[in-house]
Amino acid sequence: MILKNRVALIVGGGNGLGRAIARAFAREAAELAVADINLDAARETLSLCQRKELALRVDISQPAEIEGAVSQVTAQFGRLEILVNCAALCLVDPILELTPERWDKVFNVNARGAFFCMQAAARVMVPQRFGRIINITTPASRLGVPLFATYGASKAAVDSLTRSATAAWARSGVTVNCLSPGMMTGGMIDKLETELARALGRSEADFKAGRTDGLPMGRRVAPEEVAEAAVWLASDAAAYVSAERFNFTGGMELA
Repeated sequence: MILKNRVALIVGGGNGLGRAIARAFAREAAELAVADINLDAARETLSLCQRKELALRVDISQPAEIEGAVSQVTAQFGRLEILVNCAALCLVDPILELTPERWDKVFNVNARGAFFCMQAAARVMVPQRFGRIINITTPASRLGVPLFATYGASKAAVDSLTRSATAAWARSGVTVNCLSPGMMTGGMIDKLETELARALGRSEADFKAGRTDGLPMGRRVAPEEVAEAAVWLASDAAAYVSAERFNFTGGMELA
């Protein structure tokens, strides 16, 4: 119960990795607020955690909704110690066909949204002299992946913001780190790979199997494995860890 009495806001907690992190936090006795653009999904996550705390519908491309969510968390719990930035959007676009509208749609969620979540949480954490912010990024921020260049670029911005936030808030007891899962089982990656296979004119099953076989470990990472790292980063054991990026790539080297 290493997170007992800690209040955690998990943004994008309605499915996939966000849900796995919520369940891991619940196991460690954290008090949970789950935010998602799909309120029913957020409620389902809390139900799976056997919790009834706080489910919120939040569109993180709208800063006012982020501020409102943090205000609801502090109104209900009186504090906020942990933020997990898990909400993300990935669109498949050949670079020469990428439009400003599609670019902005991805960046408004992945980079702008993540930043204003961090800012709103830190406005609570800095005065209380304690906080744990965990951002979810991706190996695509370091690898050239032309069909989802916007996703990689937006997550590279999150990598940079993680380092900047550490420099700003470290002396206030607020740590900021990244978890960077590669090919996970389930979640957003399933839909993404379906679109990629279609765009490349490949069989979906063969495309997915080939990507898995190309990993040094020959298997994908489960969301639950990444969630265990989130538990550690949120705990007192990681008090001296900040501005770090933890990669879950099955041994794949990153440039």
